[in-house]
Amino acid sequence: MPPEGTHPDAGRAVASLPVPAGATKDQVALGERVFHGEVGGGTCSGCHGSDAKGTPMGPDLTSGAFLWGDGSLKSIRTVIAKGVSKPKKFAGAMPPKGGARLSPKELAAVAAYVWAVGHAQH
Repeated sequence: MPPEGTHPDAGRAVASLPVPAGATKDQVALGERVFHGEVGGGTCSGCHGSDAKGTPMGPDLTSGAFLWGDGSLKSIRTVIAKGVSKPKKFAGAMPPKGGARLSPKELAAVAAYVWAVGHAQH
């Protein structure tokens, strides 16, 4: 736990990220924690990198280019929920929910975070 008076998200970059319509800043912040495996057993950063900029296993999620879907919050959530069994350009397949047992709340949050990093101004 952080010292008394320090917010647990202090120093995280999520404060500057955009928020998709229908989501909240708190949801994006929770999604960032899911992405990094701090909540829900998320495994996202293992293939997409701790900075979400991609690895040989999984694509850059910050580029604004979406290989599966139109980049909408709904399409991102669907891709995460269903996974990617036959990747177009990368070595790693993504199991449904990244192989984690995400709750509906955690799934919605990580989709909001992925939308936010993909739509942030660079």
